[in-house]
Amino acid sequence: MLNSVRFFFTIACIFAATLTSAQDVTHTIAQVQGELFSSPLLEQVVTVEGVVTAATDYSYFLQDGSGPWNGVYIYDNTNLPAVGDHVILTGEVLEYYDLTEISNITYFETVSSGNDLPAAINLTTGFIAESGEAYEGCRVKVTNAVCSNPDLGFGDGYFDDGSGDCMIDDMLYTPDPAWMLGEYYSVTGVLTYTYEEYKIEPSSAADVSIGMAVGSIDVSAMNIYPNPTVDAINFRLNSNAKAYVYDTNGRLVFTQDVVSGDVNLDVSGLRHGTYRVDCVSETSIMRASFVKQ
Repeated sequence: MLNSVRFFFTIACIFAATLTSAQDVTHTIAQVQGELFSSPLLEQVVTVEGVVTAATDYSYFLQDGSGPWNGVYIYDNTNLPAVGDHVILTGEVLEYYDLTEISNITYFETVSSGNDLPAAINLTTGFIAESGEAYEGCRVKVTNAVCSNPDLGFGDGYFDDGSGDCMIDDMLYTPDPAWMLGEYYSVTGVLTYTYEEYKIEPSSAADVSIGMAVGSIDVSAMNIYPNPTVDAINFRLNSNAKAYVYDTNGRLVFTQDVVSGDVNLDVSGLRHGTYRVDCVSETSIMRASFVKQ
């Protein structure tokens, strides 16, 4: 009789343990995000699952799919999952200075490890800066973005692929070598929102490619005249772009938005010397050198 009681007690304990570890998922991450700037589930407790895409000592990012609204920031200084872990967790939905997060974690389980990460979505820098909300917490990528300001402090910089500036931040990785003004970069990382600005967070040097990405954007020679010039250069573009003018040391001298058609670019304020102009659009880069007399 005693042995039977012990047997049933053991089975009951195992069954109870199984119940506590098999937490039911209550919401997708897209439901938490709500396809809105602020979550419709604010201050509610949810259980979600996904793959860890980036991590710090006190937080990580979670995605349950590739594409918009499928990522979220998790503030959790108790559990420290690795990138690639598939986890289930329960916590409270909060808005931290307009960043949707899940915090106050009450349940955490690692289902598996070493999983592939959701594919990074290619976005333009201008889109990220102006309309990044749908990709908050998601892996994104910008391609052939020129460093327009490498000196924002703390390893941060502004980058522009011709559509407008967006910030690349150092929450997870400090660039080494440091960002170089006028250099082109392709960067992959999770997208976050702090200080009223969307920012890409690369995780390591593997997320940063320096130089023009071959095959991803057309780079063509541009005919300009007069060359040499005294006060202006003229050329023709097939699409709206941003003109970047560099000196022989690679320093960015000035930028100017230019529209498709015949362009007259004022360079009268430049010192005498040789310069390069890049006209960068979302699909092409038109490039030429000229001499300012």
